[in-house]
Amino acid sequence: MSNSNFDKNGVDKFGTHWLQYAAFFLTAFAIYFCWAFFNDASFQSFTIKIYKFFNCNGYNPLSYCVMLWKVDFYP
Repeated sequence: MSNSNFDKNGVDKFGTHWLQYAAFFLTAFAIYFCWAFFNDASFQSFTIKIYKFFNCNGYNPLSYCVMLWKVDFYP
């Protein structure tokens, strides 16, 4: 586990910090997510269901969250 291409400061031999790699990955994921959300209706429906499920808080029972998952219309 100690064999790594990064030094103690988190920089590799090309001078790139590991957080720059993480930022690149998150940016690429965000671009793909936005493209898929606006261009694919089934992905948009799936995304809205995920948002509705995560919108539940500790005050609502789990059955309420599951009920929101089954709803196919916008709030």
